This record gives sequence, structure tokens and C-alpha cells, in this order.
Amino acid sequence: MIDKDKQTEQKLRGGYYTPKPIAKYLWDWVKEKNPQNLLEPSAGDGALLEFIDNKNININAIELFESEVSKLKEKDIIGVLNTFTGDFFQWFKNHNDYKYDSILSNPPYIRYQYLTEKQREEQATILRKNGMKPNKLINAWVAFVIASISLLKEGGRIGLVIPADFLQVTYAKQLRQFIIDKFSKINIVTFENNVFPGTQQDFILLLGEKGKEKAIVKYSTSKDIYDLPNFNYVDTIEISNDYANKWSDLKLPENIRAYWYKLVHQTISFNDIAKTEVGVTTGSNEIFSLTQQMVDNMDASEYVIPLLGRSVNVQKLIFDKQTLNNNAKMGQKVWLLDLIGHNKEELPEKLQKYLNKQENLGKTNAYKLRIRDNWYQIPGIWIPNAFMLRRIGTLPKLILNGNSATSTDTFHRVTFKDNIDPIKVFFAFYSSISLSSFELAGRSYGGGALEILPGDTIDIRIPKINFKKDKCDLKNEFKTLNMLFENNKSVTEIAQFTDKVLIDRLNYQFDSEKVLEILTTLQTLRTGKHN
Repeated sequence: MIDKDKQTEQKLRGGYYTPKPIAKYLWDWVKEKNPQNLLEPSAGDGALLEFIDNKNININAIELFESEVSKLKEKDIIGVLNTFTGDFFQWFKNHNDYKYDSILSNPPYIRYQYLTEKQREEQATILRKNGMKPNKLINAWVAFVIASISLLKEGGRIGLVIPADFLQVTYAKQLRQFIIDKFSKINIVTFENNVFPGTQQDFILLLGEKGKEKAIVKYSTSKDIYDLPNFNYVDTIEISNDYANKWSDLKLPENIRAYWYKLVHQTISFNDIAKTEVGVTTGSNEIFSLTQQMVDNMDASEYVIPLLGRSVNVQKLIFDKQTLNNNAKMGQKVWLLDLIGHNKEELPEKLQKYLNKQENLGKTNAYKLRIRDNWYQIPGIWIPNAFMLRRIGTLPKLILNGNSATSTDTFHRVTFKDNIDPIKVFFAFYSSISLSSFELAGRSYGGGALEILPGDTIDIRIPKINFKKDKCDLKNEFKTLNMLFENNKSVTEIAQFTDKVLIDRLNYQFDSEKVLEILTTLQTLRTGKHN
């Protein structure tokens, strides 16, 4: 069950009230078909119903919280309003034989871990019945949308406010295909600025019409909620998933998208040359990440390995001993306590006292620690060839492991396949092609950050060159690239240099200037967002 004492009602409800301009826009879309009945599966206080102007329409509004239903009932909603207090998944289970000709919804954004076991089961049932595979990454809004669409009549329309995750996360791929299969019209609106100020989540509008014909897809970007498009004047676009599991590329102009997909034929996936896995899950970085002084004070030098963690500063392409020593002098936590194969009783007395103190303070009750045979023995510690930064500001980072180190989950661990030249990988990785594909492969947040998970690396495209070790000596070029990093040069300067190396030294021919334009466009769209 959810621990409600630790969650706000807004988080449990998973919703934010829909702004009035959006509510009117969505109603204007669905009312074009003169609907006789309407479903609102996550009604809240009725924000999406306020602009209904058909007194004969029959409205079914479902809301989890009685406090919200009370607000809804106090509003002067035009139409025949029927309210149902309770969980939509449960309501759907008992009412899925009735069909609606219009649906409006701003479904709840609730992570899997905050769902009750019963809700998880009902969500899984909804997904399976519609040909999808449930997993623990899928957010509640996905099942809400699928259930809602299954209740929509042929020719009926739906207006949704949903997370931009719809375009950019792998777990929504099944939903994207479901919508392509079910809809004859799909209109998508994204925003330059945040719809819900103060949140880290980007939102989009999805306007759909159910039908068996091939979907006509249109896409438009609005500055804000007061600048919403008239899709009668928006061109149709083509959706291609040949080389992408996501629709993030829709933000590019059609001619640029066409060039990008032509270029993709000259690339390979990052997964073709490397395996990317999460960093070490310690269960408590506070306990297991140590400074040099802590190691010395506990006589623990034989029980630690170098660590690339959140606090460690790496301003070059190699995490080497010099970097480790500099961070150690600054008091950073550069060591990971590795006690696999050691019982507590065998350890130095001072280290035993440290571990006992953590137990006495109750710090070892965290879930990841409780499920271990010995809470202080971290599983899954191994040494990768390189590290990839998980959360990106302006520039993705690939850092060579020159220190037999491991990392926390701030970084992913990267292992190159046999006979791969790491130096060549770096020039492919920091090319304008790869950096552009990061923008399309990752999940962006309202604050402008970009997150890459190991599953996303299949969509990171890198130039198709000969990555095997040979006589091509790029040591001097690598030194120059490293200097660019140390001097905090811009993304454009770094990409321009690596592109030139690819063209001049590695015989890879492409239009660098055009791809740099793509990179600049994508980065500006992401980092330019503000509340």
C-alpha cells in the first residue's frame, strides 16, 4: 500500500489542474463532432468540463478524491453531470462495455511504486487486454489513456493533456503504436515554455479521432498556452520508427527530419560497440562513499576502490589518478567501501565501529540494505572501461576509466566490445551526429536537463566507422579534444573538432554544418524552456 503520510495529495492524485485556455481548446476539438456523451476519467475539480456548452450532453466524471468531487459539484457545469467517486481502474473494470463519443482527460501522473497492489494488477490487465506488456516502469497515465481510448466510439474524439514522456520514453512505445493503430487523426501540440510552472515535467496536448483509416499526423509547437494552433493550417507529417523508438524528432522541421533519417543509414547504435549498465546501487551513498580522511581514520585502505560519484569533479576525458588525488585533497568522496568477501568481525576495529554506528543510528534499515544477507556487502561492484553521465546539462559525457574505478548510479558503466579502439569511440561519441541523437534519445525535463538510461542507448546513433584497433594514431587529436573539455569549450566547438577528425582522419563523409544546425536546434529547444 502507499504510505500516504509521506506523499502529498497532489502526488497521490497525480494531477495538476488544467489551465482554462487548454480546457477550452480541448473542448472545442471534441465538440466539432457534436458529441452526445462525454467521459472525464480523472475529473479533479472539473477544470476540463467548465467550457462545455451543450446542455444535452451526458457527462460521466470519475474522481478518486471526495474533496475534488465536492468542488466539481459546486461548479455550474452545463450538461447532465454524473459523478463517480473512486478509482478509475476499478470503475473501468465494471463499466468497459459502454462507449463514448468524446473523452477529455488530464490523466494522473503516478509512478508505479505509488500504486497499490490492486491498482498494479488492474493496470496490467488493461495493458494485456490491449496487446501490451506491463512492466514496473509504466506510469499510471499510460493505462489511463489506453483504457480511455478503448471506451471511445469509432469516429469519436479525445482531448488529452499528457506528459511529454509520450514522445520520448521507451515505456510509451507501445502506447504510441496503439494510437497510430486506433486513430485516423492525431494532432500533437508541444510547448516552448512549461504548461505547469514549478514542475519538472513537460506536457503535451494530444488530440485524436478514432478511425480505421491510416492516421493523418500533425504536429505543432506553441510558445505557451495562449498561442494554440489551428490544425486546419498545419501540414501533415510522416511518422517513421525505422531507426527510433521515440517521436522526439517531431520537433524538427519536416525537411530536416527527412535529412536526419537519411543520415541515420550511415550510423550504428552505440549498443553495437558497447554495453551500458547502471552504476553501483549502494543502497546508501552516505554510508559507502568515503573521503580520503575517512579511509585513513578507519584503516580502510585495503577495503576501498576508486569511485566516480556525484561529488567527484572530472573536467577531462579520463578519470585518472591525478583527478582522483585532486578530488581527494578537496575532501570529496572518492572511495567506495567494498566489503564483499569480508565479514565484519575480520575488519579493522575502527572500521567495525563505523559500521556498528550506522546500525545504531538506524541507517541500515533502508530497503536495499535490509534485503542483503549482510547489509554492508554491496553486490554488483565491477570495473568498466568508461563512464557515461546519466543526467545531462548541455553536453553528454563519456569518461575513460583510467583508475580501475567504479561509479555510483550518477554515471552508467560502459564496457567496450572486444578489439574496439576507445579513442575512436570518443570521436564518434562527441560528433554532431551522436550529440544530436542524445537529444532525441533522452528524456528531457522542464528545467532543461536531459536523462539517458541504459535502455536509451539503443537510440544513440554514432557514425559507422571502423572502430577496430589499427595503425590510425589519434593520440594528438585526443589530446586536443581533452584540452577543449578542460577549457570548457562549447558543445559546438567540441562537435566541430570531432566532426573534422571524422572527415579528415577516419574517412567518414557527411554534411557537418547541417548536422550542427540540427544539434543547435535541438539543444535550444530543450535548454531554452523556462517556467
